[in-house]
Amino acid sequence: MTERFVISINERYEITAHAGQPILDSMVAAGYKMRSSCRNGVCEICQLTLMQGSIIQRYPELDLSIEEGHKSSQVFACTAVPRSDIRVKIEGLLRPGELLVKKLVCDISAVEQLSDDVYRVRLHLPVTGRQAIEFHAGQYLEIILPDQRRAAFSIGSAPDFSSDVELHIRKIPDGEMSLAIMDHLLNNPSVEIELPKGDCYLEAGQLNPQTTIVLAAASTGFSQIKSMAEHLLANQVSNPIHIYWGARVEKDFYLEKLPLQWASEHTNVHVHLVVSEPGNSPGWAGRTGLLPTALVADFNSFDDVEIFTSGSPAMVYALLDACEEKGFEESHMHADVFAYAPRNK
Repeated sequence: MTERFVISINERYEITAHAGQPILDSMVAAGYKMRSSCRNGVCEICQLTLMQGSIIQRYPELDLSIEEGHKSSQVFACTAVPRSDIRVKIEGLLRPGELLVKKLVCDISAVEQLSDDVYRVRLHLPVTGRQAIEFHAGQYLEIILPDQRRAAFSIGSAPDFSSDVELHIRKIPDGEMSLAIMDHLLNNPSVEIELPKGDCYLEAGQLNPQTTIVLAAASTGFSQIKSMAEHLLANQVSNPIHIYWGARVEKDFYLEKLPLQWASEHTNVHVHLVVSEPGNSPGWAGRTGLLPTALVADFNSFDDVEIFTSGSPAMVYALLDACEEKGFEESHMHADVFAYAPRNK
């Protein structure tokens, strides 16, 4: 049996390395990304810090063992081979699926009013930025105003096509930041952004084809699930896809024809629009009530179901609680809310 060693990375992650395999090759095989170039130890780009353990380095030639608590040493991932379990520190490491976050200035190519208070904004990535920037379906970006104030918005377009990114922004009449953002977007040719951000995303190629995908959103949270839905459709996944969009009143559905079109063109897509205040929605003949109630009513079992949801913390946690009452496991629900508004248990 081939001997294996454990590489502990940044005191947070662990991977397995085969005997005789350079650290860099083990990192790449496990899906991690780090700075590297020549793979011969000459450029020194892949330098890392060995905190503990034993390695042998081909070039520059080095035979090194460090005991716990002793002084660390710099080695090169491309030519250093573990001879025991090791602990290392690596700057600029990207986890599997993690993408490099960058700042860039984008042209504001269009600002379109979709409803009384919702605008669709299209930002055009510069050519160099387009080559360097990647994002996953469901991630978000931050708009940076000239005074350095920031606001986060889900990317409403899929990463599979176009050099534009789409945002859905609600203009809040008494919201100082909201007004400042819209004033800048309506009166300037460009805007600074930082992306990609967020751990609530999906990748079509990583899905089990038997898994049912539920995309649930309230209000402008639709932008996040729109990115995911378009990514899934662009990759022609056959998984059952259930889209739930909840709004207070009917007129808050600012792009409702789009998901209905998806459902009409794809037999695996099912769309559920839910209005919570039907008394204020004359003529609404669709489903009424709260989104969590509607979603839970449609599922007898949550076996092999993954839920991606976007909305207020109150909505997201209400949905989680309702699903858990029917046997759903929290680890199968994905939401940015869990990161920025964790609740105490």
